[in-house]
Amino acid sequence: MKCLQSGVIAMSAFIIGCTTLPEGNWQESAPMQNPPMTLDIQKDRISAYAGCNRMFGSAKMSGEHLVVGQLASTMMACFGEGADREEQLKQLLSSEPQVQLSDTHLVLSSGEISYVFEKMPDMSKGLTRFIYVAPEKAECMGVAPMECLQIRESEEEPWALHFGNIEGFDFQEGNAYRLRIKEFDVPNPPADASSKRWILDLIVETEWVGNE
Repeated sequence: MKCLQSGVIAMSAFIIGCTTLPEGNWQESAPMQNPPMTLDIQKDRISAYAGCNRMFGSAKMSGEHLVVGQLASTMMACFGEGADREEQLKQLLSSEPQVQLSDTHLVLSSGEISYVFEKMPDMSKGLTRFIYVAPEKAECMGVAPMECLQIRESEEEPWALHFGNIEGFDFQEGNAYRLRIKEFDVPNPPADASSKRWILDLIVETEWVGNE
């Protein structure tokens, strides 16, 4: 890999000018809306998602720029913010953005616009769990009063409070869910944080039940 080291962005030193694709699963860092944008780059292929259709195409590096071939996509109808975010991501990938890379972060820049992505763990190495999510949150007490998801692994179990978040999951009140998640151990978590990290793998079922 031929790279030049340059600069500090968001407290991390980034590698630029690489001739190798930034392979891996990447998720938008600190997204303004849910679900976050995601990229899956493997060998010479890229798959991208902004909450509605999944886009996919070829990918290669030209100097320090990511060159994405004509994108194909699924054909779901997108409206409002979902449609806008999908178009933004499509335009970014089509603009041959500059790549800035570290072990944990990827920055794609086009003109004055930059998107920061965080590297996700290998989903195949996570523990698979299936959980039910209640259609409403419940009051709970963490460092301060807050609202928590109510979850259970079996319909026969009582609801339990989940104090953390499920990455990639956009909870909508009134909907009951069954999710497939991947669980990862968090090394050396802070005293007030969970030792487990949950990432959404698949929404198995969604049912509108209103507020029970």
